[in-house]
Amino acid sequence: MLRNEGIANLTSREVAARAGVSDASVYYHFGDRAGLLQAVFEQGMKPLKFMVGLDLKELEPSAVLSAALAALETFFGDVLPIVHGAQADPDLRAALAAFVEAKELGPHKGVKLLGSYLRAQQKAGRVRADADVNAIALLVIDCAFARAARKQMQFHNERLPSSAAVMAEINRLLS
Repeated sequence: MLRNEGIANLTSREVAARAGVSDASVYYHFGDRAGLLQAVFEQGMKPLKFMVGLDLKELEPSAVLSAALAALETFFGDVLPIVHGAQADPDLRAALAAFVEAKELGPHKGVKLLGSYLRAQQKAGRVRADADVNAIALLVIDCAFARAARKQMQFHNERLPSSAAVMAEINRLLS
């Protein structure tokens, strides 16, 4: 609904109708529009859990970063309509900002996670010793953000480099 109709048309009544439940059920489970958006945001975070349970020491940096780029692009594709919509509404913007702060979310966590992995790979000799691993982690995150944002814009340009081409260049920074 957010992608197609925008946040102004997001009502508990419409959400309930599409879900086949009562309007009261939406309020019971989510409280208000901000609660509903927070739940959608959390649902959108599921692709980011791709690294949980993996033995990262055994995976090649290129495979981990490619998986990270794909997972992050999916994440941003799911949550950008929420973030953009919330920016247009002062109450929702404040509620989403409080939610993000309370959960300590943000790109800094991705930089910390990917940077830590790459630093361990540096110590193992799989990543160039002089590579700035935090900068590379941020490149992956920001690339995913930009690719997802462009897909949602009316002037999306398919002639941009593919994910594979971007990853090839990032991998050149590592070796």
